[in-house]
Amino acid sequence: MKKTFCLLFTVALLLTMAVPAGAEQPSNTAALIMDFETGQILYAENIDAPLPPASITKLMTMHLVFEAIAEGKIQLDDQVKASANASSLPDGSSTIFLGTGEVLTVDELLEAVAIISANDAGIALAEYIAGSESAFVAMMNEKANELGLTNTTFINAHGLHTEGHVMSARDIAILTRATLEKYPEILDYSSKKFLRMERETRYVRQGYFDMHSTYASLIGWRNIDGLKTGWTPEARRCITVTAAEGSRRYIVVVMGEETIPLRDKRVKELLAQAFDQFQPSVPVKAGEVIDSISIELAKEKEAEIVPVKDVTLVMSRTDKLEDFEERIEILPNLKAPMGKGDVVGTLSYYKNGELVTAVDLVLNENAEKASFLTRILRYLSQIFVDLGNWIVGLFA
Repeated sequence: MKKTFCLLFTVALLLTMAVPAGAEQPSNTAALIMDFETGQILYAENIDAPLPPASITKLMTMHLVFEAIAEGKIQLDDQVKASANASSLPDGSSTIFLGTGEVLTVDELLEAVAIISANDAGIALAEYIAGSESAFVAMMNEKANELGLTNTTFINAHGLHTEGHVMSARDIAILTRATLEKYPEILDYSSKKFLRMERETRYVRQGYFDMHSTYASLIGWRNIDGLKTGWTPEARRCITVTAAEGSRRYIVVVMGEETIPLRDKRVKELLAQAFDQFQPSVPVKAGEVIDSISIELAKEKEAEIVPVKDVTLVMSRTDKLEDFEERIEILPNLKAPMGKGDVVGTLSYYKNGELVTAVDLVLNENAEKASFLTRILRYLSQIFVDLGNWIVGLFA
């Protein structure tokens, strides 16, 4: 494997992942397989096209709700009063029939969003966090920018079709991965096939409201436990799912399928492909010394560098390690003193010129600053070396 040194240039890793091409598909459909641990994209069809995501939009709503909970801004048992805006959605859209002024908890509203994709519950949460739906949409777009969702624009908090309200399959996968990494408790909500909401204070006639998951047909198949569906006539059937078997978790995104059976069939094909045709390989383990570098002003002339975590490549059964190019990229202007564990660069793997994965490289030992005397002696030594080379050059 080729090893090259160059200055580190920070890029959004997931935006430059190598993407194995899928079969040619209509421009209004998309599909993707992503490895959860590494973010490596294993299969791709039209994944950067900005398409209407429908209610997958509310995955960002849930992300921001869990963020607000984690930051102590709200709590699951907070009482949320529904506004007229939340209770006046178009006929036919998915709702729990919130009445203006009706009060439910954050927890109950999250269940409604996760299980039946309730638009009124999503708006109630948005307004509770940000004060208004428009202010919350601004937060959604800010978070999208922070996560590097370059083909995403939110115009509302629910996903009902509006021109210009778009996400790409890649962006959906990135958001899915980020949410699962930071807030895995979302799976406690998304893995429920059915839930009966029972509250004496609810105005619905039965005194309860039954919620059947929008993808109950998939939950449990090969351990699917999340995550979010979407449908409008323009977006058609969209879904992002995740499942884990053994130590591997994968994310599958499907957009633009005509029917639920076709959506489910595509999800099963891709998830089976992920679990059955790919396997992880670890060419370099965390803490394994891979090279030594010079650090300006350091007491020792060279310092060992190691990856901060295992380098994992998710490879198809036909891939070989030799198909990947290893690159070591070192930060410029490193000066002592530096401590063990300080980041000094990255170890990256490329396939066909495209970035597959990268991990930070850190010092394996402290790099203490050399004494003044040592630095003077090194300086003088270098002068004599340069002089000697000059003299040799005169007679060459």
